[in-house]
Amino acid sequence: MTAAILHASTRPLPNRIIDARVWLTLARAGTVVFAAGLATLLLLHRWDEAKIAAAFFAPLAALMVARHGLPSLLVAVIVGCFLISGAGWAWDWYGLFWWFDVVLHFVNPLVMMAGSMFMLWKADLLAHAPRKGRFVLWSTAIGFALGVGWEVIEWTYLPFEWPDTILDVVMDTAGAALGGSFAIWLIEQRGLAPAGHRHEHLLRLGAWARHRVPRPVPAPIRAAPPRR
Repeated sequence: MTAAILHASTRPLPNRIIDARVWLTLARAGTVVFAAGLATLLLLHRWDEAKIAAAFFAPLAALMVARHGLPSLLVAVIVGCFLISGAGWAWDWYGLFWWFDVVLHFVNPLVMMAGSMFMLWKADLLAHAPRKGRFVLWSTAIGFALGVGWEVIEWTYLPFEWPDTILDVVMDTAGAALGGSFAIWLIEQRGLAPAGHRHEHLLRLGAWARHRVPRPVPAPIRAAPPRR
């Protein structure tokens, strides 16, 4: 079946589902909880864990103050992902629970690619009306590449094991694919035309072209001479 094509003017902004205030409230509450956890680590003089938590908190704080235009639902999901990832590193959940690393290898690419693909669409770096299949394929390919790159980084400080590496890459790819689908759903709910510079440039170019086209001048009508 041919994939449906998105149209950017089908739904108004904001959307009551993805832009509800409850999501932004949850995101702010999660940020406060993260800050409290970081302060607790500092008070307990757990400097190594505090450094890891601070590395997660810095981009989280930037997300909350930046004007990115992401849907509130996606912001809340990203904050939750930061909370889980930061807590896992700070309290060594990776070592306590064998399945925690597997779950994070699925959740992190899902959230990361959902936000990235939404921003690429919003910046008009993708087609104006991307086909769903192609959109998800791009998200999957990028997530796969990032997953492989992360595994290469892990090989520098962790012992290499084929089963673990293959499982991680599979989970990264699956999460990235679902993240692309999630981004498509958010775009359909938002229903806005891309606001990127290329889109604005095309609009200005079209207006300039219409202005430069000379208007047709009506030819004078000459009356036929009378017959003799």
